[in-house]
This record gives sequence, C-alpha cells and structure tokens, in this order.
Amino acid sequence: MTANTLFYLRPAQQWLDGLPLGNGRLGAMVLPGPGGLRLQVNDSTAWSGSPDSEHRLGQVEAADAAQALAAAREALGNGRPVDAERLLEPLQSRYSQAYLPFADVLLSTSADELTAGAGGRLRRELHLDDGVHTTEQEFPGGASRQDTFISAADGVLVHRLTSTVPLDVSIRLTTPLRELSRHAGADAVGLELRLPADVAPGHAPEEPPLRWEADGVRPVEGAVHLALTHNGTGPTGTDPNSTPAAGGSPAPADLVLTGVTELLLVLATATTFTAPGQHPDGTAADCHSAASRQAAAALDKGFDELLSGSVQAHRLLFNRTELTLLPGPQALPDRSGVPTDVRIREANRFPAGPLAADPELAVLLFAYGRYLLICSSRPDSRAGTTGALPATLQGIWNEDMQPPWSSNYTLNINLQMNYWGAHAADLAECTEPLLELVEALADRGRSTAATLYGARGWVAHHNTDAWAFTSPTAGDASWAHWPMAGPWLVRQLDEGRRFGAAGSADLLRIWNLAVGCAEFLCDWLLDDGGPWLQTRPSTSPENTYQSAQGPAALASSSAMDRTLITELFDVVLSLAPLTGQEDHPVVAEVRRALPGIAPPAIGNKGGILEWGPAETAVDPLHRHLSHLSFLYPGNGGYSFHGVYPDRSARTGSGSLTPELAAAARTSLDGRGDDSTGWSLVWKICLRARLGQAEKVSDLLRLLFREAGTGIESANAGSGVHAGGLYPNLFTAHPPFQLDANLGYVAALTETLLQSHAGVIRLLPALPAEFAFGQVRGLVARPGITVDLTWNNGRLTSATLTARTAAAAGPQQIEVHGARQTVHLEPGRGVSLDLPKTPDHMTEPPAQLETT
Repeated sequence: MTANTLFYLRPAQQWLDGLPLGNGRLGAMVLPGPGGLRLQVNDSTAWSGSPDSEHRLGQVEAADAAQALAAAREALGNGRPVDAERLLEPLQSRYSQAYLPFADVLLSTSADELTAGAGGRLRRELHLDDGVHTTEQEFPGGASRQDTFISAADGVLVHRLTSTVPLDVSIRLTTPLRELSRHAGADAVGLELRLPADVAPGHAPEEPPLRWEADGVRPVEGAVHLALTHNGTGPTGTDPNSTPAAGGSPAPADLVLTGVTELLLVLATATTFTAPGQHPDGTAADCHSAASRQAAAALDKGFDELLSGSVQAHRLLFNRTELTLLPGPQALPDRSGVPTDVRIREANRFPAGPLAADPELAVLLFAYGRYLLICSSRPDSRAGTTGALPATLQGIWNEDMQPPWSSNYTLNINLQMNYWGAHAADLAECTEPLLELVEALADRGRSTAATLYGARGWVAHHNTDAWAFTSPTAGDASWAHWPMAGPWLVRQLDEGRRFGAAGSADLLRIWNLAVGCAEFLCDWLLDDGGPWLQTRPSTSPENTYQSAQGPAALASSSAMDRTLITELFDVVLSLAPLTGQEDHPVVAEVRRALPGIAPPAIGNKGGILEWGPAETAVDPLHRHLSHLSFLYPGNGGYSFHGVYPDRSARTGSGSLTPELAAAARTSLDGRGDDSTGWSLVWKICLRARLGQAEKVSDLLRLLFREAGTGIESANAGSGVHAGGLYPNLFTAHPPFQLDANLGYVAALTETLLQSHAGVIRLLPALPAEFAFGQVRGLVARPGITVDLTWNNGRLTSATLTARTAAAAGPQQIEVHGARQTVHLEPGRGVSLDLPKTPDHMTEPPAQLETT
C-alpha cells in the first residue's frame, strides 16, 4: 500500500499540503481543511494574454536587429562581452504570459466542526494507482467519506460525499478570474469568466502585476459548471457568510442542502483556447453551454460508471511499470501505517540517510512522478477538442494569479526535464502535448528567426507560453539571449524514435521540426577562418563568467551550443532515411557543417570547459550543468566520436571515453552537491551515467530531505538553492516546481537501466539503499521491455522483450561490467544467462520472492 498511496492524519493547512488530481487538461488540488474541503481547480488552457501579447508594444525591425547583432559580434570579437549584452537588448520582447488558476469549490458540512473537536478524526489519502483521493471523517455520532477523481474518459471532476448520518452541506463556487455572469439553479451553479489580458512575472516589479485589458489583446474566456444530485432537501437559500469574488463581482449564490447522506457533484470547464500558438475563439457563453452539457452527460452516468471509466483510463498508463524496493536489515520497522509527512520527517533523522531508513520512499516518489506526468500531460480525450498543452513548471497545479516564473515553460532545461523519464517509464503518449507545442513554436519561430537573425528555419529562446512566444525575453543576457531551445526540444522529441515509440506520422512531424531547426543552425554558424565553426553570441544558460569588463554571459561557442547542434544534426541524419528524405537539401548542409562542430573540450584544471576558453565562473556552484549536457541527457558524447568525416564510418562500443568521463567528474565535483531540486535530479542522472552509485546516494539524501532545510548557496546573490520535498511530496526549487518530480523518474531509471549509446546496461549505478528490489516494465532503446530482479546489489534475473521487429535481433547487454549478446524476437521474452549467486550473498527477503 505504501508504494502507491500518500496519506495524512491531519487536515490541509496550506496549498502545499494538498494532493493533486488531473486528466491532462483539468486539474485540482484537494484540500480537506479544518473548516471543510476545498477543491482548487485548474484548466491547462487558462493563460493570460493571447498570441498578440508577444509584440503588443511593437517588434524590432529586421534592419535594426541586423545592426544590433553585428555590433554585438564586433564587441565580442574585441573582448567587450558586457558591451555586447547591452547592444543586443533591442532584440528583447518583454515577457511571456502566465498560467493561471481557474476556480474553487468550497464544500463544508455540519460534520466539519465535530471532526475538528474532541473525538473527531480525519484521514486523507491519494491512491496513485487509480487516481482517486479519499477523505474519511469520524465524528461523535457518525462518519463520512468523500471520494474525488478527475476522469480522462469523461473529462470532468467527480466528487461524492456519503455519510452514516444526515448532514447539512454548503457548496460555494468562486473564481479569482473576472466573473462575467453566474448561473444558479436547484442542482447546478455555473460561472462565465474572462482571464487577464496581461500578467507580468514577479521578477518584473516595474510592470503592473495584472491587466484585465490591454490594447490589441483579446484574452481567453471560459466557464466552469458544477452539477449535482443528492438525497437531501434544498437548496434552502444563500449562505449569509458569502463574500465577493475576486475583481469585485457580486457575492456568489451558494447551494445549501440539508439532510444529506449522499451527494454526487460533477464539475466541467471549458475555455476559448483553441491550440498552442493560435488565437482564442468563441465566447464565455459558448463555453458555459459546452461545460454544462458535459457535466450533465457525466452526471447521468452515475458515480460507479464514472469511477470505472476513470480508473480504467488511468491504469492503462500507470500500471505499465512497477518498482519494488525492500528494506535492508538496518531500516526502520514497517512504514505502512505511518503518514507520509511523518515518514519523511522520521527517515531524515536516520544517520545513514532517509532511503536507508525507508527505501520505499524512493518507490513512492517514482510512482508519484509517473502519476504526475499522466495527470498533467496527456492528449485531451474529449470528443471534438484539440490543443493539449504540456506540463508547465508546476504541471497543471497553480493557485496564484502571479505565479513564480509565471508557471510557464522554461526551455533551457525545465520543460525538457519534465519528459526525460516518459519513454523509459513507458508513457510515450504523455509526450504528445509537447510535440504540439513545439510545432507551434516552429510555426511562430520562423518570423523570429528571419527578423532577429536573418536566418531560415525557426528559433525559440529560453521562455515560452501557451501562445508559443519565441522572442528573447527582457532581462539579463544570461537567460534571454539563448537561441538554442529548438535543437534541445527536437532532440527530446526524437527520443520517441530512439525508444521505438514513434510511428511513421510522428517521425514525419519530428523530421519537419528538425529540418527547420537545422536550417536555422546552419545559418547561425559562423566560419571565422579558425578550425571550428562558431556560434556568436553564445551563452551557457543562466551562468556567467568573469571577464575584463566584469561578470559576463556572452561568449562564443559554449559547450552546450556545440552539443545541441551536434545532436540535432545527428537527428537529421538519422531521420532522413526513415522518412525518405535522404535527398533533402538540408541533409547535404548538415553533412558539410557537422565536422566543423568542436567536441567537448577539457580545460587545464581537468574539467569540461563551459564557454570555450578557460573562463572562471562567477558562481562555481551554479545550478545549471549545461556544459555536461553531452553526458546527460545526451548520449555520453557518442555523437562526437566516429562520425567524421563520414557518418557511415560511425562504429564503436558506445562507451564514454575515459578522458571525457574524468573531466565530467571533475566538473561535477567542482559544482558541489547541494542545489535546487531539479539541479539535484540532473546531477543524479549525470552521476548515474558515470557509474558513481555512491554519489547518487549522496544526492538522493539531499533530494529526500524536508523542503526548507537546505543550505545557502556560496553565491550571496542567489539565495537559498536547496531542494527537498514538501508535505505533499512536491519537489522544491524552491519554491515548488514539478520538474524535479518528473525528472526523478528518469534519474532513478538511470540507476537501474541505461541504453543511450548502443549497449543496454543493467544496474549500472545502483545505490546501496536499493540493494534488494525488482522492476517490471522499464523500456530500453531501441524499444525493449526490461524486467529485473536483484539481491544484495547483484542481478539475479533479467528478461528482455523486443516490442517491435525493429528492436529484434542481436543486442549487447552489460551486467556488472561483463557483456554478452542476446538475440531477441518481437514479443518473446528472453531471460539472460546470469552467473549463480555466490553462497556468501544474502538471501533475498521473502517478500521479494513472492512479489
């Protein structure tokens, strides 16, 4: 039970105590508090602004952009990088828009006060394997239960209350958005809404936080509709304690019911959002009609049918993969009866670390990460709807009208990290919304590439939103002037091919994206007569170095630029024969340019050079590890070796070269361990690629601490950079960001299975805390299901199954440093021939033998 359930014996006091539900589009945080239950509702299409927001105040002219770029390049060439940053400022375009909360349902009963008093008890739990939240209350004279879920099958939120005694129930529907009109009846409440025309990020204090109107912007409208049935009487009137909604709208008309022992509530939302990068269409009234029809149709089905459809759709994805870790002899006693927040607290008091005390916490967070991806990123299943959006910095859960970093999409690491574990955990469907957004970026990014850089193809920078913002944002050059989002996003999407999960239609879509990206890169590369082609200006995302002019971000040909270009060109050359495009002109351009891209360089201190020359970082403990992206999520530098001058000559073992491995270790050692949650996850992935299981353990200890207990960065200006877990197991940046939750799926997988460079490695970096375990349903490239069991850190059984004909045939497998070749047939599991377990090894626990 503990592996797939979060539970608590105290009410939710704050938002980060709540537990999340979602179906990809509709989300809710369930917050059973002292005075009742709050359902904080999100709709993934609820964004401020519109496609017109990006250039609402005008766009730089192409001639002015060319002049600014030329001047910046000249300044860089003359050793004046800070001047170059100032010269590039005319290319910036304010900020991207914000992802916003949608509505709140507040449900209170006459049992709430009794539960909070003497003799009362509250238990709330989230079942990850069926996507259902349960709140149980015991109070003097009776008991009640509330079940909540969001159905991907029916596109609605469902909430049922049952009680052993009749209760009085008050239901209130509110919104922080502008309320245009309210529809109230005996068994329904609906709101028509308008979203703001502009929301500035919190790090732009010179801007008004929120504008409801802005010239040239037609914002999104929407509606929320709540329908219900019950066996009591009422509604009897409006709750006298009603308060005005946000924006000064009239007091909401609550439903007040009496004598209720069973209540079924269904909630639906709709907006005028159409698709990523496209203008909204329709009215709030249209949305209310659609939402009310959807809620009514779902209500007619009844609770049991809605629950069955929801659980079936959820388990279709969730049950594909299962991890089991068993406690070692030094672990704490049975944790199954200990609330989740107490487990985290008690495990962190254990001298050997939280996962030595309670290894099932690692299993729980792995299951939670897969659950959160399923809930926050999946194609919209509702008939006639399009435009699914990927998971934001906060997934689909946000209660703030001015959320941290606008709760949008940060493209220099965070959005990609959300999807690092998708294919290995057999959740390929969850990447579809990412593909849709990148196609929108490619469409809108063509104008940006032509205007700002005089280049073909398409470009995007470090930040975007539902409207496919592609310009450099206003602010420091270290984040703003990074035109390399395209190759990293396409490289991430190409994992579908590498894992054998992309059909011919998807391959063609990715090919089209790769072509436009390669065209831009070919035009962006400079030949200055040296041995290598250059990118100039170039940054290493969000990091700075000491220059003669002071701290600077701009340079030439950063390590990350070279990695991303090389890997994007590799995508083009790999996809061309699969899509029948070998004769496409871009293929020849890529072949000519590829030998001119410099591989990772090692400095005189033994680490990977980040900016090209041996620059000194302003913050040696910086959270970004961009110069190591060749190691992860790249393929360990394999693209840089055996590929020149003819790709057909590319052979080799796929091993990371000893020199690069040693340099990567040196770079990681210099960065230190502690950092933001997502940086800790990236470091786990990197250490796992290097086979450093003991360093994985060190980093896991930091990731699993209670949020707020970390150290302050050595850089006095960077504040507290220490990840950890909030009470609901959301990961801390801080503040909350979901990227580490989702990235942890990839990080843990890398300790168990690696397949990035032509060899399938089993248990390559197993930390000591994971000594006894098994996993079912992981996926290795090029499309092989892997089931493993291990005892005291040694593999005892392994079954590999080719999922497609393309994945069949001979495969190189590495186990504990020894390699063997296995021959796979589609759909037929093959068990590896493993050496017998030595007599001195610990026998596996009985639970593992019967799992």
